[in-house]
Amino acid sequence: MNILYAQLIGAAAMLTITLSVQCRKKKHMMMVQSAAHMLYSFQYALLGAFSAAFMDLISVLRNLLFYKYDKNKKKIPIILPIIVITITCIVGYLNYTNLLSLVPVIIAILYTIGASFKDPKVYKYVFGSCAIAWLFYNLKFQAYVCVIGNIMEITSTIIALVREAKRSKKKKKRSKRN
Repeated sequence: MNILYAQLIGAAAMLTITLSVQCRKKKHMMMVQSAAHMLYSFQYALLGAFSAAFMDLISVLRNLLFYKYDKNKKKIPIILPIIVITITCIVGYLNYTNLLSLVPVIIAILYTIGASFKDPKVYKYVFGSCAIAWLFYNLKFQAYVCVIGNIMEITSTIIALVREAKRSKKKKKRSKRN
């Protein structure tokens, strides 16, 4: 029964995180992703993938911290990602069971690095790359709804980046005319 609940929660998380990448502002992306990470944390706990569950909880905290800086249009101090990465490594070490349990830790570190950049495009590239890694992890833990979600995340990221490139191209054309 836990697997059924996990798949349902995973479906809600999948839809939430897939839509998050369509947000134009990084601060909005991070808030929507916080909700998705909370759902993913419940899902992974139900599936017994505790390393991933803890990494998603850390992601919620990281996003809330970073959101505060983005909201106030302040640069994220370099010490903050270092602290988050250190906590991620400690929790990852405490939850280490095999090499596979390191995948969520590495992904969480990459997310933290990507989220520390002001440019939402950097965050989207990191997001898409991490979705590929999650795809393989989710296959191993039979989080099949999330596998579909990872494919949707990758597709959504590509669409968002293409839209941004087109928007940027149009802006450049307009500024050349003026």
